Amino acid sequence: MSHLSTIFQLDKETLAALRELTRVLHDSQSALTDAAAKVQCPETARLFYDLATRRAQLGHELRQYIQLNAQEPPSTGTLKGEAQKLWMELRSSVSGGKAELILADVERLEDYLVVEYKKLIPKTAGSPLSAVFHEQFIAVKQGREQVDELRRKKRQ
Repeated sequence: MSHLSTIFQLDKETLAALRELTRVLHDSQSALTDAAAKVQCPETARLFYDLATRRAQLGHELRQYIQLNAQEPPSTGTLKGEAQKLWMELRSSVSGGKAELILADVERLEDYLVVEYKKLIPKTAGSPLSAVFHEQFIAVKQGREQVDELRRKKRQ
C-alpha cells in the first residue's frame, strides 16, 4: 500500500492521537497569543506571537489529516489547557505582566506539549504519519528551547 493511500485510512489509535494533539496545539496557540498580548517586553511578545503562529501551522497540518479521513477535526482545546490559560491570566494580572512569570508559565505549557509528543510518537510508530509527528516534535522542542533561552537571558 502506498504512503498516499494509507493517510486516507489511518487506524483509530492514530486518529485519536491526531485529535488530542490538535487540541493541545490549540491550547498552546491560544495561551501564547494571550501571553503575548499581556507581556510588557516586546522581545518576549514577539517570541510568543511567533510560537503561536507555528503552533497554528502545526495544528492546521494535523487537522488536514483528520479531514482526509472523513472526520471533523476538533475546534477547541482541552480542559487542562483552559485551566492553564486561566491560571496564566490570573498570574499576569497579579504580576502586572512581568515577563519572568509569564515566561515560566509558557515554559510549563511548552513542557506539556513536548510530553504529549513524547507520548504520541511511540504509540504511532509505523504509522504513515510517524515522520510528520517526528518533524513536528523537533519544531516544538526548538520553540521550547527558545523560551528557555529567553528566560535565562532575562534572569541575568
